[in-house]
Amino acid sequence: MNGKKVFALIPLLIIAFAIGFFGCPNGDDPNVIDPNGPDIPKENGDHPVRPNPSTFSLPRQVGDYLRLTPMVDNHAVISNNTGMSGSEGRNHWHNNTATDMYAGSKTDLVYDIGRIEQLGELHIWNYNAVGNTNYGIRNVIVSYSEDNVSYVQLGSFTLKQADGSARLAATNLTDGSYIDFYGRSARYIKFSPVDNYGGGQYGLSQIRLFRFKQDVYKGAYISASPIERYGSMPPRDAYNITNGAGLSHPFDADATHSNNPAHMYHAAPGAGFAIDLKGKYPVSKIVIWNYNDPANLDYGLQTIRISTSITGTSWTTVPGIGNLSLPPGTGQDDLEPSLTIDVDLHTRYIRIDRVQHLGGTRMGLSAVRVYTGEGWFTDNAPDWTAMFSNYNSWTGADGIYMVNLDGKDYDTTRNPDNLTTFIIFSDTMTGTVNPVTGSRSGSIMRNNTYALLQGWKPDATKINFHVAQSGAMFVPDPPQPRSYGSGNKYYWMGDTFVIGDKLYMFGLRIDHISGGSWGFMQDGVDLLVMDIVEGGVDRSTLRHINDTERRLCNPDVPWYLGGSVVVNTTAAGAVNPDGYVYVYGYHDESSRRCFVARVLAEHVEDLSQYRYLSANNEWVDNMNNPKFLADRIAPEYSVHEVKAGPDRGKLYLVNTLNTIGNDIRLWSASSFTDAFSNETSIFYHDTDTAIAGTENSSYNAKANPAISTDKELFISYNMNGGMPAFGIADIYRPRFVRYAQVPVVF
Repeated sequence: MNGKKVFALIPLLIIAFAIGFFGCPNGDDPNVIDPNGPDIPKENGDHPVRPNPSTFSLPRQVGDYLRLTPMVDNHAVISNNTGMSGSEGRNHWHNNTATDMYAGSKTDLVYDIGRIEQLGELHIWNYNAVGNTNYGIRNVIVSYSEDNVSYVQLGSFTLKQADGSARLAATNLTDGSYIDFYGRSARYIKFSPVDNYGGGQYGLSQIRLFRFKQDVYKGAYISASPIERYGSMPPRDAYNITNGAGLSHPFDADATHSNNPAHMYHAAPGAGFAIDLKGKYPVSKIVIWNYNDPANLDYGLQTIRISTSITGTSWTTVPGIGNLSLPPGTGQDDLEPSLTIDVDLHTRYIRIDRVQHLGGTRMGLSAVRVYTGEGWFTDNAPDWTAMFSNYNSWTGADGIYMVNLDGKDYDTTRNPDNLTTFIIFSDTMTGTVNPVTGSRSGSIMRNNTYALLQGWKPDATKINFHVAQSGAMFVPDPPQPRSYGSGNKYYWMGDTFVIGDKLYMFGLRIDHISGGSWGFMQDGVDLLVMDIVEGGVDRSTLRHINDTERRLCNPDVPWYLGGSVVVNTTAAGAVNPDGYVYVYGYHDESSRRCFVARVLAEHVEDLSQYRYLSANNEWVDNMNNPKFLADRIAPEYSVHEVKAGPDRGKLYLVNTLNTIGNDIRLWSASSFTDAFSNETSIFYHDTDTAIAGTENSSYNAKANPAISTDKELFISYNMNGGMPAFGIADIYRPRFVRYAQVPVVF
């Protein structure tokens, strides 16, 4: 951990994809057999299915990235990130360099996931070499298998031709949709080309496959996995409890399970079987199928308890349920659910605890399924996380904040495609990244950078990172020598906001000192301003409003402003506008606590006009007796006004509890003078995307209303791994989650 404070705000939005089931009769391939797996309905039938899109209010997020290993070595370039702009996203782009793609004879392309998984979206970048895009595969048969022997055909698909562009988004199918396995279970996938676009070879640039991820609505099945962490991944067979293998339907709570032991999991008798819902959800029902191998029915569980966890390490038995009896498996090929448990939980991890099993040398289960209740949920937002995986020039940062250059957050009256979002970062790694190994080279740490995102979606083809040729984009003016060592003081960046045609940023002035916890300290805050010109920012107009009178901070106390800003004006789209800009900060005299100042929007550059909320709820000219609105906060957090829903007009504070850690908290307040209350732990994220042994830590959680909607609030946090991890590109960069209400659509 590099000791940085904790800030972040990011542009976030959902890409709404066409979701469907693509089926077609078998082609001429004799190795493809008629489907005999689960019958998955499209929009009707007896099983839970996706609601009609006209009533469905939440776009589906993509599931976890699944790494593909080719069965033929020279097909690896299609699946190992070569030529891609970043790692693991469906929204990255591919270059047009022929050596970063595969082209060859007309042959099957077969890939191994390494275990049976419940499969979701498949995204394809067709062959994109300049002058030879006709090598791209046109029609292809896609099949799947558990054993690489017997294949089931998913369908025949027509792939869109690439255009040779330097930033090629996923081409996918000609109608703009993607291939969706829609919950089918498999370990291997096979691409059998039928024809191409007329070239002499058959090629692709990249394929990316993702685990199935459910739509979220009341009663929906929640896709899950065993608990996955670097250095302690679960056994391959452990995925059988969650991957749908052996079930007659991948989502249905009334599905039956086969008696094939290859579709079950057993282990030495122990605590139980834990699963990760990949988000914090309200849970209404848990369904269990006991171990059903006819040769080993005594592996089954006899008596169980249900435990839950927010962290995946500390468990609590669900109160009021007690011990539950589990009927043994029948050994027949159509085992009905052994136990259905109605619950009222809010959790991420669930464990089926063994109280007693049936006496065998092992204990086992066939499957577990979990279903959504009512209330709020938080899950990962992988498209936004992926957009800040970038392999060239800008390769990772922290301290992320963002603002729309029109000065508004969510607004139904504008066209979001015309929106430009300004994103500011603090310490930034620059250089290049090997896309296969993920290792950085030529890295330089710069104290701040920024990006501009065109449109309102996490589209890696629409974001441009701005990095200074030397040094940082923003530095104190006039320069100030450091107190210790060579060089000058520099800025980490606070929140950014817009008034009229001006973009404002708080620059947190950092000094190096001898000794101390980290060897540096914040000794000031300045206000920086640039003109907004033609949908962008004009850096040549940069001005510094230096805080010479300690109106924005006092490092002797210490207190600092600039951690979060709310522009409460009509022009900003405020629900209850009063014309003020509210500037939040943190106070470190005894513990880290939140306080607020305000200034009329037209006087924001006049620091003498700032007034501070006092303990007696008055706006005063000094910080002698501030009112503290929340405690255990981080230096970087967010406060924003809720624009829609039952909490419309209230304020939310989102923060990493106690500055550094995995616990993201949300508080609410009814007005700018009220203390925040109703503290809720909305998400406990782990460090499963970082590498073990590199001092992994997370910090800077904050909401990003600039890129949120009336139904989804997107929250960012930063990951760090200490100095050893700066050589690994996929550690030091922002991550995102979303907070929303479960739709009730039936």
